[in-house]
Amino acid sequence: MDDEEKDPTFAPGLSCAEHRLSALKPYAHLAWEECKAPAEDGSGSAQLRWEIFSTWMLLLCLHHTEAERERCERWQCQAWTTEEKAMRHLFMRNYHLRALQAILRWLRWAHRWAPQADRKEEFPAYTASYERTRRAQQLRRLPSPVQACSVLHPDGPLQHSQMFEPADLEDERQLVADLWICLRRGELSKGLKLCAESGQAWRTALLQGMLPFAEADGQDLETVGPDEETEEMLALMKEEHTDWTEFGQPKHYSHGNPWRRLWKEQCFDAAARNLQCGAMDLCELSIYGFCSGNYDALMPYCGTSWADRCWGELHCLKEWLVERLLDDGRVWCNEESLCTSEDEDRHPSKLCGRLASGLSPELGRAVSEEVQQILLRVLPRSPGDARWEVPESVSEQFAFLQALLIESAWIPERGQAALDLLRGWLGEGAPFLVKQFASYFALWQREMLQVSKGTEAMPEVDDIILEHVQELIVAASGSHWPEQCLHGKAVEIILEHCVVLQPQLRREAFAELLLRLGSAGPKATIACAVALARGEFTAQAQVMKRCFSTFWSRFPDEVFAMMAGLVHRVLKLDEPQEARLEEVPAGAREQAHAEDMVHLVLCLLIFWTIARDKAAEGDTVEQAQEGLRSLLGEEVQAPGLLEILAGDPRQAFLRSALSSAIVPLLTDTLLCLCVKDPGLALPMLPPLQASVLWTDAFNSASATANLSDLEWFLLLYVKHSTWRDAFQEASAQHALALKPTLMRYGAAVQPGPGSGHTAEAEKAAEENKVAREALLDWAQDRLARPRALLEPQPRSQTALPEEHVQNLRKALAWRTLQFQILKVLAFFPASPMSHLCQFPNELNKMTGERTPTPVHALLPLIECFEAELDLQGAMQDLFVAIDESPWMLKMLDQRHARSLLLRVARIPMSFEWPP
Repeated sequence: MDDEEKDPTFAPGLSCAEHRLSALKPYAHLAWEECKAPAEDGSGSAQLRWEIFSTWMLLLCLHHTEAERERCERWQCQAWTTEEKAMRHLFMRNYHLRALQAILRWLRWAHRWAPQADRKEEFPAYTASYERTRRAQQLRRLPSPVQACSVLHPDGPLQHSQMFEPADLEDERQLVADLWICLRRGELSKGLKLCAESGQAWRTALLQGMLPFAEADGQDLETVGPDEETEEMLALMKEEHTDWTEFGQPKHYSHGNPWRRLWKEQCFDAAARNLQCGAMDLCELSIYGFCSGNYDALMPYCGTSWADRCWGELHCLKEWLVERLLDDGRVWCNEESLCTSEDEDRHPSKLCGRLASGLSPELGRAVSEEVQQILLRVLPRSPGDARWEVPESVSEQFAFLQALLIESAWIPERGQAALDLLRGWLGEGAPFLVKQFASYFALWQREMLQVSKGTEAMPEVDDIILEHVQELIVAASGSHWPEQCLHGKAVEIILEHCVVLQPQLRREAFAELLLRLGSAGPKATIACAVALARGEFTAQAQVMKRCFSTFWSRFPDEVFAMMAGLVHRVLKLDEPQEARLEEVPAGAREQAHAEDMVHLVLCLLIFWTIARDKAAEGDTVEQAQEGLRSLLGEEVQAPGLLEILAGDPRQAFLRSALSSAIVPLLTDTLLCLCVKDPGLALPMLPPLQASVLWTDAFNSASATANLSDLEWFLLLYVKHSTWRDAFQEASAQHALALKPTLMRYGAAVQPGPGSGHTAEAEKAAEENKVAREALLDWAQDRLARPRALLEPQPRSQTALPEEHVQNLRKALAWRTLQFQILKVLAFFPASPMSHLCQFPNELNKMTGERTPTPVHALLPLIECFEAELDLQGAMQDLFVAIDESPWMLKMLDQRHARSLLLRVARIPMSFEWPP
């Protein structure tokens, strides 16, 4: 009897059921917690939360029955001496029966606990013993009802209803209605107790006839698994919402009925007779249909809801399947001890319904086809547009999903249809809980297919999961981001969802999170960088550190690709439109925002601290180095002599990562930022210079020449700002010195030479001269060097395309002339006085001020040139330095060079003051 191939009741089930069940439990637990939350918390309607939890429970039931079978390791096939042993055999051997039992258990449970269900814990006992009728007959002096009154027989209300008191008939109708609810919910113990306490013990005995005969010392199979809380809930669900085919039915009433099949045939015949004559109440008729699996008797009372009709249809199918399996198994095991009816040979298929052997020789295919037809009957049309604020619409949408999941128990391909249905829900206006459920379901579905069929059959669910990840990112980076990301588990939850995404999508989602966390503005980012330079981590820096650390721990082989993708995204390298500087392409993308570039610099600083920490731990160095190797497409730079002598591979890894990835990415970012908006790059220079990344970069053997060039440019900007401030101060002091003053009586009160406003003006003019010379000296030193600005280094890396690099270099060279030359000299036009009127506007544009500056603001600088008598020499020395620079004029775009020559042509060879 252990030969499964010869066993006609055998149908293989799902593999890895315990793993599937374990993967489901966290999602079901989360849905249950949300379902218990108060409705006013804004997390979604009560109906929506219930439907989500109910759907997870459907999946739990389906896989819990399979896990129960796996846990019965000690079970052995035995002779069918009792129907209980036969039912255990069928449970262990037949997947179709287990699936139907699981679905029916869920339908019974859902009917009991749905929001619209009657939540009465106990039904009231009724006086359904016809006591009023008996007393009325005694008053009419009729014979004793016990000895001679046939109308008080249980069938009396059917045969002589006119002789019964209306109140008695109403009590019985109410009892039958409540009993039907108990049977509908699988609450057999409660139904048996209700009948006994209501004075109809005969009905209790009738219902006990459905229980299969069991041995007195029979023991249940051990089916308890891990996760005690969920397992206790499932065990309680099985105990409270069961039927006779499960071996968890109540046994404290009896040891079952050895003539159960005969009893069932009598129930079937009674239902058939009353279907023809119509004397029996429809509710009581449905109870007989329930007991016997009589489809025509059961279905009329099942109502119109899809869940009730689905339960009725599947209950009949389950009854037919059990009887067909018992027939086939009885013949196979040659057991004559089980009760058979006398007319079995004449009516062998009455209890098997449409699964009779003559009608359905291939039982498995017949069950699958019946399930499909049932679902078509209970849900004949497609779902309409989802209106998530309307409970009826929510129930309708989830009904179609649950029907697909039921069908997928026999046709796994219907799981893809369920995913497609979820995709249709994720349009605009879909609640967060819907997106969360769709994502969790897609995660679980993908994992299960990967376990059972490998990576070849995994469905594409990235779009579903990514929709929810975007919602999580928005929530995590909102106004409560410290609570969400720093004190909560938002970062871990986001990355948990990202596990199943394609690597590219995963990195893009993480980049979106980082950029949203930097949306507070450049001032906050700069303040964070300044604190970081002091070794302090602000709340924003702590969150970003946590983000990088968590991502590194989960995906160490993708960390450098993630950083490269982040730079690529911020710099908008895929965008076609290029920013222009005085009508000349500047290399940087028009859509790229300087504020994001500032935040990107901060990201690189924090990422490097994480890299150092992870290298010190050493657990993920090998995977990270392999990811770096994949990113570069070649071997990473060989370790230096110090690392070889020290024998420390972690230091070698840091050096390779620094020179091959981090420094190039930082250089690309700073270059674009300096071209796009030097004013934002300037305040980032001091914390950058004080950072660990900057120190490590210049202390290692990395190629930092271009980084030094950018530092020179920013310091040039600093000196330009110093000259600008000095020029403004000199202008203001000179204006005060020229103001007319009233003469006082007496020479003692008149200011003498070298005191008052005149002395302050002279001091400011001298400081202006020093600042101007410092600016020119700083520029002339770099102009004279043979190496061109930002010249590409051999074997150096960059994320920028070649054309972008060339245009960026040209733009930076032009900005160099703008900030250190043209801004100093542009106020010498062909008509000096006309430009004196225009220069304040240029100065206002540069400083961002709106207060107009008087013409006399230029006098201190003009007097300086006049006093030194070196105006022509300054012009010649400065422009000779530009002309003799090995690279400046070559790097300039032709249009920039033409603009430079035009400005030089307007400078007068001599200048006389006053004009």
